Amino acid sequence: MKFELENTLFCGQSFSWRKCDDGNFKAVLENKIHCVIEGQSEFDPFMTHYLDNEFDYNGTLQEITKLDPILNSAIKECGEIHILNQDLWETVIGFMLSQNNNIKRIEGLYDKMSKTFGSKIEDGYYSFPRPEQLKNVTEYDLRSLGVGFRAPYLLDAIKRSDDILSVVNLSDEKADKILQDTKGIGPKVSACIRLFGLHNMEVFPKDVWIKRVMSTWFPGKDEDYFKPYQGLSQQYLFLYARTHGFE
Repeated sequence: MKFELENTLFCGQSFSWRKCDDGNFKAVLENKIHCVIEGQSEFDPFMTHYLDNEFDYNGTLQEITKLDPILNSAIKECGEIHILNQDLWETVIGFMLSQNNNIKRIEGLYDKMSKTFGSKIEDGYYSFPRPEQLKNVTEYDLRSLGVGFRAPYLLDAIKRSDDILSVVNLSDEKADKILQDTKGIGPKVSACIRLFGLHNMEVFPKDVWIKRVMSTWFPGKDEDYFKPYQGLSQQYLFLYARTHGFE
């Protein structure tokens, strides 16, 4: 199966990437501009890990297609998509910004935070701010960017950044508790962080899209139906639903 880079980068798990006029995809990751293009087959070590290219997605997807005919259709339509190995802090703030928001606006807020508080890499490209760069940020500063009601939530995350970043060494249950102890992080946002920031492939985030999917396509079933591929199945269902009338 062909690896679908654009579907992977823009399926709602990352807010770092932008598509350029020349067809390239660019993002600032680890204080460096990374540029990739659809159909690319070789990547540097950082991008190989980031794109999770060492995992056997082809074999896994062959197994998932046997679970359910809807998943089979989603995989055939969407191609091979991967769960990215993303920076935890960027994922935490990105999904806090995602609450009651659409992807285009989330990306806009992400860019504003980078330009205002991050480090300039070159003209037009800024790194996402680290906790230490945000320690003196005020609620007014954040609201002036347009984050709205999320401002006090972000301030609490900044204050608790050491605890939040410590979850990489904890069990999923303990990580979930610490994340949900942060203002504004509930079960859905925590699940997104654990799937996309901690790469826990057993997590099954339930946003409005997935709740509609489950009630419409899988009535009476829960995430256990997709074991042991809950996280990857969720991404396929999310992407598939967005192109099939769940408006």
